[in-house]
Amino acid sequence: MTERSLKSISPDGVSGMIFAMEGMKNAVVLLNGPMGCRFYHSTTSRFLSVRPLMTLPAEKDGARTPVDYNYLNDFFFFQDRVPCTYLDGYDYVYGTRDKVRRALDFIQANIAFDFLAIVNSPGAALIGDNLLELAREKLGESRVVMLESPGYSTSFQEGYSEAALALLQQTGPALWAGRKKPGDGKKRVNLLGLSVWQRYMEGDLQELERLFALCGIQVNAALCAGCSLEQLRAMPDADLNVVLYAETGLAAAEYMAECWNIPYYVCQPPPIGFSATERMFAGICAILHADGAPLRAESERARALAWFWLDQIHQTYGRPKGVKYYVEGLPSRAAAFTAFLTDYLGMEPAGPDEAELVFGDANLIAGLKLKNKTFCGIETDRPGMGYVDLLPKTHLGIEGALFLIEQVLNGLMSKL
Repeated sequence: MTERSLKSISPDGVSGMIFAMEGMKNAVVLLNGPMGCRFYHSTTSRFLSVRPLMTLPAEKDGARTPVDYNYLNDFFFFQDRVPCTYLDGYDYVYGTRDKVRRALDFIQANIAFDFLAIVNSPGAALIGDNLLELAREKLGESRVVMLESPGYSTSFQEGYSEAALALLQQTGPALWAGRKKPGDGKKRVNLLGLSVWQRYMEGDLQELERLFALCGIQVNAALCAGCSLEQLRAMPDADLNVVLYAETGLAAAEYMAECWNIPYYVCQPPPIGFSATERMFAGICAILHADGAPLRAESERARALAWFWLDQIHQTYGRPKGVKYYVEGLPSRAAAFTAFLTDYLGMEPAGPDEAELVFGDANLIAGLKLKNKTFCGIETDRPGMGYVDLLPKTHLGIEGALFLIEQVLNGLMSKL
């Protein structure tokens, strides 16, 4: 498998839009496009853990019954995520409104949801149907967003960023009309840029919430990362927007700064590793006049634990110092991983063919295995190799630094 063939299966801008909206809690993402555009997204979405099981619309007693996917043969095609309008030549000539209307009727009758996104595939985006108006007639102005994807070659992060911004622009006026900030004195932040495409997003969010709580700060909402409709409505309550990854979160932060005068802090680098985490929280605590001492104390204890094990392994095997590694993924995340692995662990960046440790998604790792490379693969993004995580894990913050060191040491030990 060549490097070019590895790149050909990387997620694009349409995937970025779909998985941004898949990160909304109790959401349904309807893909308006041909069948070939949905299978990858529907299959991958089954392994994301941020949402509860789909349920039927509530009965009179309010009970919610889990959906039996065996009867979801219209638009879902027996898969539980990303229904599709299966467009054909007729639809491209005469328009898609009728199919979209029938799809919305089917979803409303069979699925209990709080929010719906319609993603137009690149071909469907050129037809010109006013689907947002149609959807708002059925669902209301604050429960639906319409995303156009006319470009074939945009990146995942561009699609995600456009979707997150469109979500705020299209639902914000209805959700935020007349809203005033609470006067309870609590310090609140929104998190921007987190994505279900990241391997351990659920654990990442839990770790960030824990660390902010140590500093006396409440996480108000995490846009497109398990965010409910009610949390979306409460986003203007925040005192600061924290942009974890500029590629996916900066556009939304700039929009809220303009509309609601909410300042934003861009993590440079994201909180991967001890130093980056300490730097990020020191900056945020300075802005919000919060106490970062408890977090610094915990980081010092974690550094001591990490040093003990690193020293033991280094004295016995001379590792991980000097080990070659390769990182692939979102540029800001890759840069943060690189800084931690190089500066803290003393490892050396290299190409994928030379590396003993490879950090990336299953497409990269599987492709290298097919080339008979000897290395240890550590997953940082979706799709995964099939490992089932019953307990949340993280690559962010203090616990994320310890877990990453654990993965590095055990990955190297497995090759001895």
